[in-house]
Amino acid sequence: MEVLMLKCYMDDKFNDSDITYDVPLHNSTFNDSNVKVSKAAEFGTLTGIVIALVLNFIISLEYHNKISDPLLKININEILRVKNVVRTIALVILVAVMPVVLAILLVASLYKLVCLLVLRQNDKRFVKFLDSFDVFWSLEDDVSKSIINVLGIIESESPQTLVDNIKEKLENLLLHEEADKIFYRRNERYGFYYWRKFSTIDINEYVQIIDQPDETVLSMSDLEELMAKVAKKPLPYHDEGLFQILVTKNHLANNDINDNMKQEYGIIFRIHHSVGDGVALIDFLCKTLADETQPDSANMFNFREASTVNSNAPSDLMAMIRTLCEIPVCFVDGIVREADDSSLHGPKLLGGKVFKWTKSDENLFLKVKQIKDKAEGLHFSDVLAAALSAGLHTFFSKTMAEVPETVAVVLPVRFPKPTTVDRRLDLKNDFSVTTLDLPTKSRDNIHDIQIKCRELRKSADPITNYYFLKLVSGVLPRQLLRPLLNSSQATLVFSNMPGPDCLTICGGNLLKQLVFFAPHKGTTGLGVTCLHYGGVLRFAAMADEALVPRADDLDLILEGMVAEINRLHRHYVTTQ
Repeated sequence: MEVLMLKCYMDDKFNDSDITYDVPLHNSTFNDSNVKVSKAAEFGTLTGIVIALVLNFIISLEYHNKISDPLLKININEILRVKNVVRTIALVILVAVMPVVLAILLVASLYKLVCLLVLRQNDKRFVKFLDSFDVFWSLEDDVSKSIINVLGIIESESPQTLVDNIKEKLENLLLHEEADKIFYRRNERYGFYYWRKFSTIDINEYVQIIDQPDETVLSMSDLEELMAKVAKKPLPYHDEGLFQILVTKNHLANNDINDNMKQEYGIIFRIHHSVGDGVALIDFLCKTLADETQPDSANMFNFREASTVNSNAPSDLMAMIRTLCEIPVCFVDGIVREADDSSLHGPKLLGGKVFKWTKSDENLFLKVKQIKDKAEGLHFSDVLAAALSAGLHTFFSKTMAEVPETVAVVLPVRFPKPTTVDRRLDLKNDFSVTTLDLPTKSRDNIHDIQIKCRELRKSADPITNYYFLKLVSGVLPRQLLRPLLNSSQATLVFSNMPGPDCLTICGGNLLKQLVFFAPHKGTTGLGVTCLHYGGVLRFAAMADEALVPRADDLDLILEGMVAEINRLHRHYVTTQ
């Protein structure tokens, strides 16, 4: 029985003082002025949970009626579209079943406490239960693997020298307690996931050279095929390990050999999402493998602190009240949302992945900034959303008879933290999500997208999803969480991150290019990402092979995005 899931994925939309990436949050900044509302938000979340559990039964009936009785399907869909009626019914049901839900949560909490005592007694390697957000990324199946894949192009004298230097760095990292989490192993018993710590760690399990004997040099298409093969392999220690670093034995073709006679090799970082979100993981790369920390890099992932407001001010109090009132409504609206129906959403996923990314374009990032500056009221993320809309339009127009009106796009949101400059690792998942109904029917729709993004920034949806996930993942066992947190409505996840300047890692090896790929959940089998690294903005995509059989088909989306940015630049910048 499916329940609407908060569609929570890697990676992260956030503010940067120069890049101006945007977070569509409303009253959700975690500073001293609104910490007091967190308990009330959790109560509002509990309200939404009750609504979700009850309406799940209603929606499941409606799903079966879609198959068996087309006439009844029409009638039920018409009722569901009247959102105010549904909301009223849900709130009435809430009052009736609230004691039952509270009892279930209490029993689940006591059960988890008993399991904690048993595990501490019987498993000497037990460390602790996974945090709520780490648990979400552990709810995997044979198709969805919650692994963040990062691909880089790196210069080195030889792959063996590079691998030896990486191993040395990681061995030094073993001495630092703050990095313990990266070497933990995941396990699950009695329905709960927990970390285990081993006294002996074999670094050779984590760092390896990929041998391709049939190839002397590698092309980009070879790297695409290699990524697809690697994605099918388990992580170290029978998938209980949390990361893996792979270096290609063969160098890349058509590269310019520099004065130091270094060649270009592919380097693949595979990290399980339960370790941390995308921001935390790239931060890990900068602070552990990089040769030296740049001043800007140490602070690059921090959010601009929100303006300090008086929590006793009437306007602020009313805003908090409105947000709390919106929480149950957000749950209802999410539950009655109809699933996307297109070639990119609906077919049963197979688990195999295809990868694609754009070529280097040093002017692309500057063009997006210029478009944002020239067009009134546009945000950086508005331009990226418009580019994604055009890319999807291109794909659908060339592969389907009809282009969908809109496509549901999951936008990960990393919640703000106090600004600090700290060398300590902070490996954690700290995120929420919201869903954008992205118009795709026509190409020239940037103003419609701007309006939708503006409305989304004022929505209470991210804070609703945040507390929902925090509460249920921290209490309920896996058997209840999997159906409750299943994602079955959105077509794709779209994540963008600003990265550091060009890095040299492990002894002067220049990391020349970097792209990342977000994992999939549920029936959502497509992820599109953009990363600004070393002054270059690159788009990348990973899709289940049931949706996109060939990697070249993803070029329709990615090249369509690039073409739209160029078109918008001509319209707003060069013609004015």
